[in-house]
Amino acid sequence: MSDHKSFTEARFLDVGGRRLFALDIRPAGPCRGAALYVAPFAEEMNRLRVHAARMARLLAGQGWRCLLPDLQGTGESDGDLAEVEWSGWLDDVDRAGRRLLEETSAPLMLWGVRSGALLAAEALRRADALPAARLLLWQPVTDGKLFLNQTLRLRIASQMVSEAERETSEQIRARLAAGETIEVAGYPLSGRLADALAARRLADLVPPAACRVDWIEAVAQPGQAPAAASARVLEGWRTHGVTVNTCGAACPPVWQVHEPVDAPGLLQATLAALQEDA
Repeated sequence: MSDHKSFTEARFLDVGGRRLFALDIRPAGPCRGAALYVAPFAEEMNRLRVHAARMARLLAGQGWRCLLPDLQGTGESDGDLAEVEWSGWLDDVDRAGRRLLEETSAPLMLWGVRSGALLAAEALRRADALPAARLLLWQPVTDGKLFLNQTLRLRIASQMVSEAERETSEQIRARLAAGETIEVAGYPLSGRLADALAARRLADLVPPAACRVDWIEAVAQPGQAPAAASARVLEGWRTHGVTVNTCGAACPPVWQVHEPVDAPGLLQATLAALQEDA
C-alpha cells in the first residue's frame, strides 16, 4: 500500500526458525533512519496498534523506515503466548533490529511503548547489544512489578462482574508462583513471564551513554512535568551520562481507552522530539 510518502508491506521475518509477522513501512524517498517498534503487552498492544501505524507513516514521510513486528506468541507471529519467555522476546527484538540494520544501513532507533520500553531498554544492555543511536519511549512502564499488579487487577475486576469465582491478588500470585498460567483480559499469562516482568525496573536498565533518549508522556496540560516515578528514572539515567529529552504530549491515555480515539498530540510531540538533533 502507498500513500505517495510511504509504502507499507506486510511481511514475515525468519528469526531463529520462527516467523514474526511485521508491518514494514518505508519512505518513498531516501532512508535517513530505521525505527524498530517494540510493542506493549496484552490489550495495550491492541489499543496502540493504530497509533503506532499512524506514527510510522508520519515518520516514513520524513525518511524513516519503520518495522512494526508482532513478537512471538502475539498477533500473527509464530508461538504460543502461554509459553513465551522474556528472553525470547529480547531475542526477537535483537534479530529484528539486526535485520533492519542489514536492509537499511541507517542509524537505528528502538521505539518502546509502555512495557515494551522495558524490553527495548534491556535489549540495549545485552552482550553484543544492538548498536542503536536512539531510544524513543512512549509512556514507559518504569516498574514491572507495579505494572504486573495493575494487570492482575484486571482479572479481579472481571471476576467482580461475572459469575466466576473471585480471587484475591494473593491467590493469583500464588498460582503464578506455582507455575500456573492464568488468563488476564483474554490473554494467557504464565508464571515465568510474570516473574520476568516483575523483576524489571527501568531505573536498572540504563541505556548506553551514546544512545540519545526521547521520553514522551501523555499530559493533561502542555508543559506539565513528568510523573514522579518517571522523574526518578530520568535523574538516574542522566547521572550516568545519558542524554534524555522529555516531552509532554497533550493527549488521552490511549493505552487505557477502550474505544478508538485520535491522539494527534502524541504524534506531533514525537515528530517534534525527533527533529531535535536529527
